[in-house]
Amino acid sequence: MNARRLLLAAPRFIAVTGILVGAAGAAMYGLASQIWPTSIALVIALAAIELVSASVATDWRRAHLSPLYWVFVVLIKYNTLMALSTAHAPFEIPFSLTLGLIMIAGQAASYALVVSVMAHAPHQPRVSATDLALALIVGLAPATLLGIPGLIGLAAAIIMRLVVTMAILSKLNAEPRTNLAVTQQVTELCFYLGALATWKFI
Repeated sequence: MNARRLLLAAPRFIAVTGILVGAAGAAMYGLASQIWPTSIALVIALAAIELVSASVATDWRRAHLSPLYWVFVVLIKYNTLMALSTAHAPFEIPFSLTLGLIMIAGQAASYALVVSVMAHAPHQPRVSATDLALALIVGLAPATLLGIPGLIGLAAAIIMRLVVTMAILSKLNAEPRTNLAVTQQVTELCFYLGALATWKFI
């Protein structure tokens, strides 16, 4: 069974996919930062994230969205992660590993929140209560390693998930895979923004 079929058969593994996608970006950032400046290493990491996510993604990752939307998402994500590149973890690890952990937490949380949308969306793979619970536990756990900034990031992502699905996408009547793609992207961004806002005061 290939990766895409596995995800369709067991939505609980979507959160695991988020961790793997984030880990790919973290690994590339860690390697690239040994050679190039942070700005270049981060571009390489974001490219790795997109390549890995595209190789294992289900249909919702291939939603057709406006190029302007993607430019906005990439610019905000890049600048937020650049600002987070100097963040300190609650425990002693190199800066490059801290940013890698942040990327893993952001990807994992956003993929888990996609499962929460799938659980209530029509024309999507069936998501049982067990699948949803496991996806949320696995997907939200990495953020707890970041301490208070990670928890605030989670709160921001969850709030945005509710806003996106209840106040925005419901009015746009977008197709299901567009709803899921937008949910993943904006909740990931809000996780980073929430964590960044908190780190300034720690």
